[in-house]
Amino acid sequence: LLSINAAAGTAVLRLHVDEQHITEGGVLDEGLVATVADNWTSYVLVAQMAAKQPALPPFSVSTSISVRTLQRIRPGASIDIECCVPCATPLKPSVTAVFRDANTPDIVYAVAAHTKEHKAFSSANL
Repeated sequence: LLSINAAAGTAVLRLHVDEQHITEGGVLDEGLVATVADNWTSYVLVAQMAAKQPALPPFSVSTSISVRTLQRIRPGASIDIECCVPCATPLKPSVTAVFRDANTPDIVYAVAAHTKEHKAFSSANL
């Protein structure tokens, strides 16, 4: 984790890519991209919503996650994963994750979008 700002809804992580992160086609593994995007965008969203709208329930469910790989990558590359909440509507917030080359930020290897829906939680739902 390089940085996080809950109020702004942003976080930046760094990943050092090795062969297990790359598909036979030479791009970031889509399962890796989806997993990182799901976990970290959820964290950023919950942190931002708690900071800005504490009355909302902290529980949410994913309604969609989309992943797109854009460029080939080589083992040994370092990437910065920028998670950002561009649209924090109270009921259906969305979050993005951009996977950029750490040394050449204009190079984007993958992007992901994650939409969630807030849900009320009670023990009756268990």
